[in-house]
Amino acid sequence: MPDIALLERDLVAKRDEGLALLKATTTLAETENRLMTDDERRKIQAITDDGLAIKARIARVKGDEQMMADLDRLITLASPPPPTLPGSNGHGKRALSWGEQWIASEAGTFHKNAGHRTAAQWRSPSLELNWPTGYGGAPDIRAVLSTDPASGGALIIPQYMPGILPILEAPLLIADLFAQGTTTSNLIVYMIEKTWVNNAAPVAEGAVKPESVLTFDSVQDAVRKIAHWLPVTEEMLEDEPQIRSYIDNRLRIGVLTEEQDQLLNGTGVAPEILGLLNRPGLGAPYARVDPQTNADAMFSQAMALYASSFLMPDAFVMHPANWTATLLTKTTTGEYFTAGPFSPIQRPTLWGLPVVVTPAVAAGTGLVGAFKTAAQIFRKGGIRVESSNSHADYFIKNIVAIRAEERLALAVYRPQAFGEVTGLEPATAP
Repeated sequence: MPDIALLERDLVAKRDEGLALLKATTTLAETENRLMTDDERRKIQAITDDGLAIKARIARVKGDEQMMADLDRLITLASPPPPTLPGSNGHGKRALSWGEQWIASEAGTFHKNAGHRTAAQWRSPSLELNWPTGYGGAPDIRAVLSTDPASGGALIIPQYMPGILPILEAPLLIADLFAQGTTTSNLIVYMIEKTWVNNAAPVAEGAVKPESVLTFDSVQDAVRKIAHWLPVTEEMLEDEPQIRSYIDNRLRIGVLTEEQDQLLNGTGVAPEILGLLNRPGLGAPYARVDPQTNADAMFSQAMALYASSFLMPDAFVMHPANWTATLLTKTTTGEYFTAGPFSPIQRPTLWGLPVVVTPAVAAGTGLVGAFKTAAQIFRKGGIRVESSNSHADYFIKNIVAIRAEERLALAVYRPQAFGEVTGLEPATAP
């Protein structure tokens, strides 16, 4: 009979191989701004199928071993000796009760040492109790052939479809446009130019030189927290590592999705971030008018901002509907300005600059700015994912609360280096 330990080792190796390939493939696809190819999916599916085959084989071996044990019990007249309990009224041996098992365990020692005598949250060590089989306790369910997972039910192998199909999320790219920084404080204070009057002029010999005017203003941006949590049973965390990592990732994506919205649209009223679009002192909005295209209007605003702020814009932000209309622009004779529908989707760029396509910006409105030079994100630590059963009645229900959170602030050094474009054309229905 095959060695179950070897099969389980092969299953773990196959799982790790599949996860590594999946991570590398998805990372490559995201870098190239595309979906996974059919060939890449086939390679991942092949590893998944191999793993499922190993898992099914383990189940069959365990089922065979259980049947042999059940048959052996049918032909064995003598019962196995019970556990020995010292000091048992002279009759020699009896089964340990649950309470006796608890007292003799690390959990009992925890209470003997007064580990629970604290005002803080506490949890005793976990203990898996044994049934006192055949000696006044509950019956050994493993001795009964049934559909219970611990009995014959292991012979019935469910068909699992590999992988998890998540709800699709918007690409998280807004934060990547900004300069990045870290902080150990809860407040970012910096100076911005309030007024700038350039009176430089030619001066005759011996004449009084003109004075320019430059005043500053102190600006403060608080470090804000973005967080949420999800409940999950302890069984889910114990039984399927993939579920655990999936939950971690969903929590992380949830935080980053809200981060993207806050960086653009936050009101600044605590506990929200003061988003870029609500900052005072932005460059004047630019309104697209026919026959201008979306690309014309975005470029015109970029040059207007450069003229007023002396900072060259380095990125655009557009709603998917407006980017669709831009990408589908055609000549008067019907040819696409882009590569057309029979070429791979290109990485969004316009006038040589990256375009972040996101529904976080309102449809019909675009954003142009010098993100790297005129603004910066300050993070206090990274995204933290933590778990605890210290919530409501979660301890007695075997439920764990998993929480994800981050702290960050947005500093905008030169608001006039950012400006909106309004009246962008949406995609037209065919």
